[in-house]
Amino acid sequence: MRAGPKLAFSVAVCEALIRVAGLLVPATSREEWISEWQAEIRHRWLFLHHVGAWSTEEALRLLLRSLGAFLDAGWYFTSQDSIQGRVHESVRSPWTCLGAIGAAVALVAIVSAGLPATRDLFRSTPDARSGRLLFVWRHPSAGGGDKGVPADVTAAWSRSSRLLDGAAAFRVRHESVQFGGRTTSRVFIITTEPALFSVLGAEPSLGRLPNESGVLLTYSLWRSLFHGDARVLGSHIRIGRESYRISGVLGSQFRFLSRQPALYVVLPTLQDAPAMIVARLRPSVPLPKLDHELTRISEVSCYYFFQGELRYAFPDEALWIPVKTFAISIVVSGLLLTAVSGIRMRHVYRALQHPYRAALIRRMVFWSAKTVLALAFVFLAGLEWARSGSSMLFGSHDPASGPFLLWLYVLGAMAVFFWSAADQRGRCRVCLRLLCFPVRIGCPGCLLLDWSGTELLCSEGHGVLHVPHMHSSWEEEASRWIALDDSWKELFAGDNK
Repeated sequence: MRAGPKLAFSVAVCEALIRVAGLLVPATSREEWISEWQAEIRHRWLFLHHVGAWSTEEALRLLLRSLGAFLDAGWYFTSQDSIQGRVHESVRSPWTCLGAIGAAVALVAIVSAGLPATRDLFRSTPDARSGRLLFVWRHPSAGGGDKGVPADVTAAWSRSSRLLDGAAAFRVRHESVQFGGRTTSRVFIITTEPALFSVLGAEPSLGRLPNESGVLLTYSLWRSLFHGDARVLGSHIRIGRESYRISGVLGSQFRFLSRQPALYVVLPTLQDAPAMIVARLRPSVPLPKLDHELTRISEVSCYYFFQGELRYAFPDEALWIPVKTFAISIVVSGLLLTAVSGIRMRHVYRALQHPYRAALIRRMVFWSAKTVLALAFVFLAGLEWARSGSSMLFGSHDPASGPFLLWLYVLGAMAVFFWSAADQRGRCRVCLRLLCFPVRIGCPGCLLLDWSGTELLCSEGHGVLHVPHMHSSWEEEASRWIALDDSWKELFAGDNK
């Protein structure tokens, strides 16, 4: 009898992979499963060998085909009754609920690259000067919309105001930048005057402030566009038709208006179009008094009549507006939940009695944990979405200060509270697992002499929850929980093995 061909190396690798995958198959059917897969691989190899079609490409195809054994073995593994029982039990576990919500919070942190908008709330910007930063702009009574302040007004305020410790004008735009013979993508550009950095109390970490005109780079733009090369200082960069000299790089902790990388074009004065104003207000100065002074200076020095048109915003207060908005949403949603759920003080008093106190504390801790985690997800996702890296923090330019985020937080908080309450009612009062085995009992039309509803059972045998299909007016509670004693646990012992 003629001997068969020598076993190809790729076929031996395929058989080894099949044996590794077979470890997932139950022991009772493992050898039969492995033999079936190996026979299929060998049959394919022998057929190709005898017809002369065996090649490296066919060997790779056979290897890819053998990887399908892992999927097949995984299906065998998950189809076992014991594995499915464990999966179902883990899904009903309270720890799975908390883990899923925690994973959602972690996903927000990963997608947003470390929650930058949230970290801005707690970042303290070093500033040795006293007073508070203040944005000033104009909202005309005719025409509507936010507008800038004429450039000559800024100089008059800086010169004549006794309530400000300096003021500077700035404009923002996005424009392409040419450097080193190449054109970059659109860059966030802030055109301003040297007084801005005096108002902000900022100094370059590399280089110096320009004497006449020049460019300052934020640290992030210096790292991303110029790869942190200190030799760019003194070189020229072209913005539009103008060429400017790079004078310095601002510190890594410097933040103004936005988190996105920015380029500051510093000019001696801003002459043409109106601009936004950033100023430093002296301590303990009320805004009505400041508004009266700035309006009077504008009328006397520049003949601009801004009565009732000037608008003000403190950056530190604008940062915390989402937190206040979220707090309002939680209060409103909590009051709605209390009104809809029908919680009464006698229910709380009854639950605080001795037989139920330990179970109540355990349930309240779990309810608080999952509610806080879910609310944290809503807050972080809304803030990071609304206050992205390109958002600007003044006036109506901050999306996190508008009505959109308020409605988003209200709807999100309501969804969290109502889901949390519904999830809590569907859990065991002892082990906090989700109840299972729903059984419909009774006739829906027989409410006078009989009971109609659904019974749900705890898989650990701790109790049964009766939920009526229709709530009768004489029933004090819509659902009833019946606790089972230890004698019932023997009926559930087989399910937990």
